[in-house]
Amino acid sequence: MNDIITTACKFVTSSIGRKILVALTGMCLLLFLVGHLAGNMTIFGGLSPEGGTSWIDSYATGLHSMPAWLLWAIRLGLLAILLVHVGLTLILKYENYTARTHYQMEGTLKATLASRTMVLTGVMIFAFLGFHLWQLTFNGDPHDCYHHILAAFQNPWCSAFYIVAICCLFMHVRHGVQSIFQTLGLNTRKIRPLYNIIAILFGVVVCGLFISIPVCVLTGILH
Repeated sequence: MNDIITTACKFVTSSIGRKILVALTGMCLLLFLVGHLAGNMTIFGGLSPEGGTSWIDSYATGLHSMPAWLLWAIRLGLLAILLVHVGLTLILKYENYTARTHYQMEGTLKATLASRTMVLTGVMIFAFLGFHLWQLTFNGDPHDCYHHILAAFQNPWCSAFYIVAICCLFMHVRHGVQSIFQTLGLNTRKIRPLYNIIAILFGVVVCGLFISIPVCVLTGILH
């Protein structure tokens, strides 16, 4: 048991181990992002087969009908993953800054705008996440999620904040996807252009679909 703990501590305290953990937690967060997007897209589904409620109302009600312990276990698990990801990323950034050298995961990304602004965009995303949870999760009615979202995004300032935050998320996600490929060792000249394209397409599709919701509310497509 002591050997396992010792090995785990050495892994976490090593630069390689921290980079791997950042990549793994980042992958978990990306998967959650895709799942969350899929749920949000149900707002375009109209009425559910049962009638009287929208698809997103049924989706939100289904989430909140889960046992409370399971729902909070998922929430706390995601929070733990997020904190580990952010904490280790900041440690690596600090080590890079003090050493005046860049670790392998940065590679050719060190000069990009996304790389240089990771901390700034991360702070913006954190601020947005707190506001988003307060506005749409903890103060919302899962049985009338559709109209609650419409009421929120009919406020131009709220929609603008959301869109800016998602643009920050795009920069973060694009750089993160590229970094995951590099951490996995896929950093050859032949493969690099491919994963750059994958990172951009992933960011554009995911973030574009998120932004489509406030845009459709403001333009009256969703009403």
